[in-house]
Amino acid sequence: MISCPLCSNTDHRPFPIYYKLKEKRFEAKQCKNCEFVFLDPRPSSEDMSLMYSDEYFLHDGADFGAHSPTDYETAAIRGSVKFPEVLGWIKKFKGSGKFFEIGCGMGYFLNYVRKQGYDVEGIEYAALGTKTCVEKFGLNVHQSSFEEYKVKPDTYDVVFMGDVLEHLINPLEMLQKANEMLKAAGVVAVEVPSMFNGIVGRGAITAYRAIGTNKKMPMPPYHVNEFTPKTLRAMLKKAGYKQSVIIQRIKRPDSITLRGTVFEKMVKKGLQYPNYFITKTFGILGDRLLGIGVK
Repeated sequence: MISCPLCSNTDHRPFPIYYKLKEKRFEAKQCKNCEFVFLDPRPSSEDMSLMYSDEYFLHDGADFGAHSPTDYETAAIRGSVKFPEVLGWIKKFKGSGKFFEIGCGMGYFLNYVRKQGYDVEGIEYAALGTKTCVEKFGLNVHQSSFEEYKVKPDTYDVVFMGDVLEHLINPLEMLQKANEMLKAAGVVAVEVPSMFNGIVGRGAITAYRAIGTNKKMPMPPYHVNEFTPKTLRAMLKKAGYKQSVIIQRIKRPDSITLRGTVFEKMVKKGLQYPNYFITKTFGILGDRLLGIGVK
């Protein structure tokens, strides 16, 4: 039986969602000890290559790639409105220095960080993303998975993972690896979706469990880990960070991706408005998390 990627416990319960990739089924499980949610089985290297082909960047549907109605690059450009807020939080802990991004995508955020005065570098798993980083922005980005990347210890002031940790097979080990890269008092900043922390996600899981059904997710198994504020904080602590802060953020109602039946889309859209107000006012129930850990 697979061990929990956070606490290594082997006692799990079903979590009522699953994915399929080429007839291979990936079930979600929830650890009974720490409540971390993860996929079982974990995708193989062949599965990963299939999911992160050039189509990941070029596809323009919500069922693949950027998980939005547009292609990856268009989604990245639209998403740039969040750059000042995300980097603003990082600057509270480390306002300058050497900045390393894991999973640069097409380079839009790393290019923005460079314009703010940081010395930037990074890696990207996909060939097309790496090529765009280098050719479009002239960034110092190399093609590699983080698992295979040979780190330079005690080198960077900031290590950033934006929409990356939810994709990694061994997220705890990768946070520990990022810790090795940091100078003393350096910071790791991790931005992840939190699909089941908001009103819609919590309500959906409660309903699926009540009626005893599992929901097939309409995309490949990109998210092999699902985070909540509690589990993200626990993972940062276990990875050796002395101090951690979890900032709960939320997408504007007019920017969310809508999938499913007409009824499901209406419910999600309608509930996003009160959820947006609650998260902005009280800092809870966010569908986006920014975790910052200090070495």
